[in-house]
Amino acid sequence: MIKAKALTHRFGNDEVLHCVDFSVAEGEFVAIVGESGSGKTTLLSILSTLLTPTEGSVKIIGDDTQNIKKIDDFRRKNVGFIFQFHYLINYLTVYENITLAIDKEHKTGIESLLEELGIKELHDRYPYEISGGQRQRVAIARALANRPKIIFADEPTGNLDSKNSQIVFNILKKMAKKNNITVVVATHDLQQAKNADTIYEMNDGHISNYN
Repeated sequence: MIKAKALTHRFGNDEVLHCVDFSVAEGEFVAIVGESGSGKTTLLSILSTLLTPTEGSVKIIGDDTQNIKKIDDFRRKNVGFIFQFHYLINYLTVYENITLAIDKEHKTGIESLLEELGIKELHDRYPYEISGGQRQRVAIARALANRPKIIFADEPTGNLDSKNSQIVFNILKKMAKKNNITVVVATHDLQQAKNADTIYEMNDGHISNYN
């Protein structure tokens, strides 16, 4: 599903990834753990096509990312994103935030998706009217709305307490398993990372299996 080879990335003279090899199987739930500055967000950005590596290559769903001509269309069709900051639009309702950028044929499944995530009653509420945990569930719904093959989540529980963090990870794992979605999560929270099928650790731009 995802295969990265010899990824190296520099910001100016600062090398933040060092010849990283990384692969994820279809339907796998993978966590990348590491402290701030370890390189995990940079790796996630490259794997998800948001950033082009200085050196190395990434294949995603069989396509070399450097050869994908219509990258925005590719992302919309195949990839969902969840971030630490939910980036919901305050003047749009929950439903409007979720459906803002999805294809028309997928709108018919939004109500059942909201129900599965336990936020159906928030349909007409605005982000500033709901809790942080609820906003992150809305962000998950937005990521799932186009029925992607892969979800990339960067510190999705970074602003949540332990109870809501566990809820968010449980939802991600449940939805991924049900829909055969591949999930790659970057997190500093090792306890939550243990929900994943496989855990990798990043340290100073290098990656290894977590022991």
